[in-house]
Amino acid sequence: MSELFVCEKPSVARDLATAISGGYKEAEGHYVGNDGKIYTYAFGHLVNCVPPESINVDWGWKGNVNKLPFFVKDIPLTVIDNPGVKKQYKTIITLMKKSELVYIATDAGREGEHIFRKIYSLSGVQKPLKRIWIQNMTKEGMIKAFKNAKDGSHYEGLAIAGKLREESDLIIGMNSTMMVTKLSKSSKVLSLGRVQTPTLAMVVNRDKTIEGFSKMVHYSIAATDSKGFKYELVLGKDSHLTKEDTQFILNSLRGRTAFDITLKNKEEKPEKLFDLTELQKYMNERYKWSADQTLNITQALYEKKYVTYPRTGSQYIADDSELPALIDKHASHEWVNKILSKGYKIESSFIDPSKVTDHEAIIITSNVANNLLGDEATLYDVIFTRFLAAFYPNAVKEETVASFMDQEHTFKAKESALVDLGWRELYGEVLQEGKLKHAALNDIGEYSLIQKETKPPKRYTEGTLLHDMKYAAKFLDEASDKKMIKTVEGIGTSATRAAVIEKLVERGFIERKKNQIISTILGRELIEMMPKDFSLYSVKLTAFFETMLSQVEHGELNQETFYDELEGLVKRISEEIKGNVKTLSSAAAPLKESIAQCPKCKKPIYENSKAYSCSGFKEGCKTTIWKNGLEKLGKKNITKTEAGKLFLGKTIIVNLKTKQGKAYKSDVVFNMDKNWIEFDK
Repeated sequence: MSELFVCEKPSVARDLATAISGGYKEAEGHYVGNDGKIYTYAFGHLVNCVPPESINVDWGWKGNVNKLPFFVKDIPLTVIDNPGVKKQYKTIITLMKKSELVYIATDAGREGEHIFRKIYSLSGVQKPLKRIWIQNMTKEGMIKAFKNAKDGSHYEGLAIAGKLREESDLIIGMNSTMMVTKLSKSSKVLSLGRVQTPTLAMVVNRDKTIEGFSKMVHYSIAATDSKGFKYELVLGKDSHLTKEDTQFILNSLRGRTAFDITLKNKEEKPEKLFDLTELQKYMNERYKWSADQTLNITQALYEKKYVTYPRTGSQYIADDSELPALIDKHASHEWVNKILSKGYKIESSFIDPSKVTDHEAIIITSNVANNLLGDEATLYDVIFTRFLAAFYPNAVKEETVASFMDQEHTFKAKESALVDLGWRELYGEVLQEGKLKHAALNDIGEYSLIQKETKPPKRYTEGTLLHDMKYAAKFLDEASDKKMIKTVEGIGTSATRAAVIEKLVERGFIERKKNQIISTILGRELIEMMPKDFSLYSVKLTAFFETMLSQVEHGELNQETFYDELEGLVKRISEEIKGNVKTLSSAAAPLKESIAQCPKCKKPIYENSKAYSCSGFKEGCKTTIWKNGLEKLGKKNITKTEAGKLFLGKTIIVNLKTKQGKAYKSDVVFNMDKNWIEFDK
């Protein structure tokens, strides 16, 4: 039987051919396995929905805004208008027609499924389908996925959900964006969307709260002992005393009694394994990395077979049956050696198949990473340490509370000392000797009146913004709404949240300042244009959509019902826009379109007539991709899309020519140290 594997990128096709077929020979747009199996690939998305204006001219930027909103079901598909994409699409279709069985081997998730299904749907080919769900890019992981391949019908719900997600985002985004931009007479495109707009609203609202914050001065009473421990007056939650009230209490104090010391050992489990959002949050807090940077480097480690699939929303694994063999591969490491010699097992609460949907937590693989450098080494060490810490015993902290009474008032001092390292040993922590337990009443000095003040919330960082996107239930009041949004894990997904933040930066709605995320004047004007109850501002809307998509995926909701809900929402949003749209101030003047973020200085990259250059050139940054950088090799121009991918550190495949004029394809990357494009080694 002739079998075809359709992968998401060339590197995966090569790895899969090596694992399943024991090797391969390269052919035009595909690889032939040693056993005759065929492996082909996309370059991410090859097929997209057609532009709305190609269906009806009034549904585009040149149309009549009064004819909006548009609504259409089952938006037709088209191959992306790029010669290389069209050629590869044709190759895949030709191979599918020749095959007897097609394996879907794109990335294991809704978007990966959607990439294949769009190609398959547009082609009109009808062949038996099987699905390979690769979570681990090691040879063992790919062979296991192949052996466990399921019939393609098992993933029909996932495929439909992917289709409806793209269509709903396009319909909501295009209608809202065109209507707000045109009706407000803005000279800049004012982009709206069901995930990016509530995210922007979160940032704007936080900034306005901070800037409108009025601090409140309040007071308390404390006494310090000879070891420096502070015994402070115990007040009710959210209680704030005036200076006069505090002084009155201070004057009433007569003598200390009922001195008491209580000790309690508190065990601390290891920190949960990483999902993508928690890993991005950790790297932002610890190393000031952007969410996008963390995702790209985790993806690189995955493709090098050192970590499991990155775009996961789970912090759990389904079972521990493969862990002994995995751990044994790393036995030369001192931490692993201790795990083996002591017989440590992974924290049992981290094994929960009910909390694993598409993918398990991000952990290491059986491949030992010996030669990593720079950011890849840093990130791998973080994932490696978190995973091994899950095997170590609980840490133990000695919690001490010393207290006394004075009249009816209670004063307390607290101390927490690490008395058993457990998993914290892996983070370089040391044992501590508790001192408060030796305190005595006679060691405590005189009372003093202390002044305090309330503080505003902190500005968002990428880490805290990602956290609030994931735990967006905190912004809702109704218990049913909170439950719904918790079920779908907030707004956006682990795979898309970083891209949402990047879009908001690129469009000039938010900016990064010293690891803080701050809304721009344009971003604020956009949010302030509409009333607070505008549908697109609420996290409830996107949670509602993710809930419906999840129901579609699991066969609990049909397409027609989804379309009915979508159409009603589009009409409501349009009515809200038409009734409230305003003209923006001059502060919302057009901004240059940022191609990407500079990999060196993090400033925007802009296009000019000859190149894509960093805007930080005045500060000495020379990061540049010349449009004619591959002209001598037969490619006249580097496109804006290609440049954007190259600046992100991605490998792209390009059509080149030899000196003799023979066409060929090659993977190329951007060498930012030398400022040129080179072949991917």
